[in-house]
Amino acid sequence: MKLEAGGFFLGIDIIQRSNVSKPNKKLAKLLINHMRNQGILLSTDGPYDNVIKIKPPLVFTKLNVDHVCKNLETFFRKL
Repeated sequence: MKLEAGGFFLGIDIIQRSNVSKPNKKLAKLLINHMRNQGILLSTDGPYDNVIKIKPPLVFTKLNVDHVCKNLETFFRKL
């Protein structure tokens, strides 16, 4: 018997404000560190290391989603 579990995977492409096609690795790193300081572990990926990877566990609840979104919003409002 083979068991497989589904999951969720989300990528957010962080780009420079002035140039929609230019990756922003520095901002992605700042975001990862901000979220880590809030107890939220994310990572980066992609050829330019500017894509934020969100891979929550299957037990991730709406309350967890709200917590992550609130912290993302706080980070981006400070820019």
